[in-house]
Amino acid sequence: MCRLGMQIWGVFSESTTLCRHFGRKFSIESGVLAQSIHFQAEKFRVRALKWAKYVGLGLAVLLVGGAVALWLGQERIIGLFVAAANRHLCTPVQVARLDVSWWTAFPRVSVTLHQVRVGGSLRSDTAALARLQRIHCAFDAWDIASGRYRIRTLVLDGGAVHLRHDAHGQANYYIFRSDTTNAASPVTLALDRVQLKNVALVVADSALHHHYALQAHDLTAALAISTDTVHLAARGTAGVAGLRLGKDTYLARRELVVDGAVRYARKTHQLLLAPSRVQLGRAAYELSGAVGWAGATQLNLRVTGRQTDVQSLLVLLPRRLSRPLAAYRSRGEVYFGGTVQGELSATRSPRVAVQFGCRNAAFYHPGTRQTIEHVFLTGHFSNGAQATARAAVLELRDVRGTLRGRPFSGSLRYANFLDPTVQLRLRAALDVGDVLRFYPVAAIRQASGRARADIQWSGNLRAFRRNPGRAATQASGELVLEGVNAQLRTVAPPLTNLRGSFLLRRNDVAVTDFRGKIGASDFQLDGLLRNAVGWLTMPNQTVLVEADVASRALNLDELLAAQGVGKSRQAGRAPAAEYAFKLPADLALDLNASVEKLRFRRLRARDVRGTVRLQNQVLSTPGASLTAAGGRFEVRGSLDARQPALLQAHTVASCRRVLLDSLFYVFENFGQDFITARHLRGELTATTDAEVFFTPQLQPLANRLEAEVHATVRRGELNNFEPLQKLSMVASRDQLRHLRFDELTNTVYVQSGTVYVPEMEVRSNVRTASRLTVTGTHTFDQQMDYHLVVPLLPGLRRPVVRAADGALTTAQGPALLLHVWGDENNFRVGYDRQQASAKRSAPAAGEMSPATKPAGPATAGLPASVPRLRDVLKTPIKPAEKKPPTPQPGEAFEF
Repeated sequence: MCRLGMQIWGVFSESTTLCRHFGRKFSIESGVLAQSIHFQAEKFRVRALKWAKYVGLGLAVLLVGGAVALWLGQERIIGLFVAAANRHLCTPVQVARLDVSWWTAFPRVSVTLHQVRVGGSLRSDTAALARLQRIHCAFDAWDIASGRYRIRTLVLDGGAVHLRHDAHGQANYYIFRSDTTNAASPVTLALDRVQLKNVALVVADSALHHHYALQAHDLTAALAISTDTVHLAARGTAGVAGLRLGKDTYLARRELVVDGAVRYARKTHQLLLAPSRVQLGRAAYELSGAVGWAGATQLNLRVTGRQTDVQSLLVLLPRRLSRPLAAYRSRGEVYFGGTVQGELSATRSPRVAVQFGCRNAAFYHPGTRQTIEHVFLTGHFSNGAQATARAAVLELRDVRGTLRGRPFSGSLRYANFLDPTVQLRLRAALDVGDVLRFYPVAAIRQASGRARADIQWSGNLRAFRRNPGRAATQASGELVLEGVNAQLRTVAPPLTNLRGSFLLRRNDVAVTDFRGKIGASDFQLDGLLRNAVGWLTMPNQTVLVEADVASRALNLDELLAAQGVGKSRQAGRAPAAEYAFKLPADLALDLNASVEKLRFRRLRARDVRGTVRLQNQVLSTPGASLTAAGGRFEVRGSLDARQPALLQAHTVASCRRVLLDSLFYVFENFGQDFITARHLRGELTATTDAEVFFTPQLQPLANRLEAEVHATVRRGELNNFEPLQKLSMVASRDQLRHLRFDELTNTVYVQSGTVYVPEMEVRSNVRTASRLTVTGTHTFDQQMDYHLVVPLLPGLRRPVVRAADGALTTAQGPALLLHVWGDENNFRVGYDRQQASAKRSAPAAGEMSPATKPAGPATAGLPASVPRLRDVLKTPIKPAEKKPPTPQPGEAFEF
C-alpha cells in the first residue's frame, strides 16, 4: 500500500510540474498573439477612417452638386409640373407658390404647393373642392437626369376636402382628364404612397340628405393605378365628427383605426372592398363587399363585430337612442353582424338585416356597481323585403337574466316603424332598490322593498296615443308591492311600507288594498286608475283616480311642505314659506274620503268625511263635514289652481255650536290682534258664503276677500277687552270687563278689505246698557267707524202703530248716541252728532212717511258709495228680524 501510495504521489507531482511548464509557455505565446491582433486592428481603423472621409466627402460633393443642380433646374421642374397639372386637371387650381426641395421627402425630391385651392367639377358650384395648406409631390432623384418625372408619393398636409352630390346626383370630384396615364407626358402619376395629415374630409349628398364629416389624422395609403383599376390599401387613424343620415347622426366624435384595401374598377364603376378592419375602441368590425355606381348606387356589404361589448354596439346608434344607456358596461360574449344589400337612392333604400345578442353576459352600471348577470338575449332587425320603415321589425327574444339572484324574463317585438305595433311581455320578482341602482330614475332618490310583476301588452302605438281609452290594445297582468319604501325628490316626506295589488285591465289599473304611509300620514286606497297606462307611458295624458280612501291620521302640514324644507316648525303655526300648494294638470280625482284625525296648522279635526274631486286643476267638494273647535262644520265649494300665482276659493260653509275662543285660535285670530281668542267665549252657529284668494304659500289675500256671514252667537262673553273701558260713562269698568250677552244675531258683509256690520241690537248683562244698538265698519288695517245707541231709560221702549201704513214699530225713548272711530291703538269715543241730527230731522214714531223712512237694519252703517253685497254675491239678503224684548237675568220691564 505504501508503494502504491508513493507511485500515485509521484504521478501527481509529475503532472503538476508539466501543467506549470505548459501554462508558462502558453502565457508567453498568448501575449505575442494579442500584440499582433492589436496592431492589425489599429491598422484597419486608420484605413476605415480614411475611406470614411473619402465617402463623406464624396456624398457631400454629391449632395451639394445635386442641390445646386436642383436649384438651377427648379424653374424647369416647376414649369413641367404646372404643364402636367394643366394637362391632367380639368378644374381651376389656385396656388400661392411652388418650390422644389430635396429635404422634405428625402431621399426623394419634392415639389411643394402652398395654399392650394382646387375647384369642383360642378359648373353651378362655386365652393372649392379642396383647400389645403400644402401638397407634397415627390419623385426619385434620378428622374432629373432622365428628364421624365414620375410622381411616387403624394402628401396632403392640413386643410379640408369637400365631396358633394347635388340634388340631381351630379358629383363635384370629377377633376381628372382621361389622359392621366399618358406615357408621352414628362410628368406622370405612378403613386405608390398617398398620405393625409390633419385633413378634414366632408361628404354631402343633397338628394339622400346624407352628410359625413371625418378627420384624417395620419392616414397612409398604398396606391397602384393601372388602365382599368385603382388599388388602394390604407392604414392609419381618423376621427369621425359625425355621419348624418336624415335626422340622425351616427358615430359622433369617435376615433377609428383603419386597416383595409379596396379596388376600384373604372369601366364598371364598382368599388370592391376586400376584408378590411375598422377598430372602434376595443371592438373591431370586419367589412367586405362591393359598391357600384354604374347607375343607381348598389350596395352589397357585410359587417361582423369582433370583441364587441355593449358600448361598441351603442356607438353605432344615434345619440337620441344611445344616451339613456351610455353609462352601462358589459362583460361576456356580445355578438353583432349584419348585411346591407340593394339600391341606395332618393327613392329606394337597401335591405338591412342585423343579428345581435349575448350569451351568459353581464351588464353593470359603473356608478352604482349594480350588475345584471347570466343574461341571454337573441335580437334581430330587418327592414323587410320591401326595404322600408313600414316593413321594419325589431325583435328581442328569449331575454332572461338575474339581478342579485332574482330572475327576470321577457320579450319584445316592434313592427312597422311608421305605424308601430308592439308586443311586450315581462315577468320578474325583483328588489326595487336593486332595480333603481341599476337603472336610476330621476324622480326617485332611493327605494327598497320587493315587487312582483307579470305583464303582457300588445297593440298599435298610434291608436293608443290618439285615444288610449278606445285603442284596440290587449293588456293583462299584475303588479304586487310588498313593503316598498321610497324617497321622492319632489316630495319631502318619505313613502314607507307600501303594499298592495295592481291589476292591469287594458288601459286601466284596478287597485286593491293599496296602503302605506307618507311621512306621518297613512292611507288605504281601493279603486280604479283610469288611463293609468297612457299616463305612465306618454306625455300630456291624464289619470283619473276613482277610489275610496281612508286614513287614520292625515298631516297636511307635512304633505304641503315645500321641497327641501327642514322639519323644524314653530309651535302651533308653520311659517307660510314652508308651504307650496300646486295641483298637477295631469291628475284627476273622484274620491270618497274618510279621515279619523286631520292636522293643519292649528286645526285639529276629527271624523272628516266627504267627496273630493279634482278636474283641470280645480279641486272641489259637493259636501264634506268635520268636527273641530267643539262643533261640527259642513263645507262645499271649490279651489281653482289654474293660475299658480293666485289660488281662488269659493266656499259655502256652515257650523253648529262652535266655540268662539277655539274658532279664533284655530284660524289664528283671522290675521289680526285687535280681538283675539282670549277675549271671546260663546257658541257660534253660522252660514258663510265666501270668495277667498290665496298665494301659493296658502296666505289669504285679505283685500280681495268677499263674504256674507249669517251668524248667531249664544251665551257669548267679551272678557278683558280693553277698548270697552272707554265706555265707562255708560257702565262700570267691572261690568265692561266681563260683558255677557245671551244671544246675538246678525249678517256681516266683507268686501274690499272692510267688514260692514249692519244695525244690530246687543242685549247684555249691563243694566244701564242692556239694549245696545250697534252699526258701523271695521277695515283690515284696523280702522274703526262704529255708531252706538245706548237707551237711557230702557223701560220706556214700547210698541206703537205707524200711522202711514199701520206697521208695528218700537218707540225708543231717550238714548245716548256715541261715535267710535280711529285705529285699534288710537281710537276715540264721542257724541255722535251726525246721527243725532238725522234723528231730529226724522218724523216721530207713528208719523213716519214711507218716502222718508231711513235705511233698514240690513243697510244701516253702509256708506252710499259702497256697492250692495247682495248684488255682488247674487244672494238675497233678509233684514235681521227684531225679537221682542225679553228681560235679562236680574232686571224687569218698566212701564
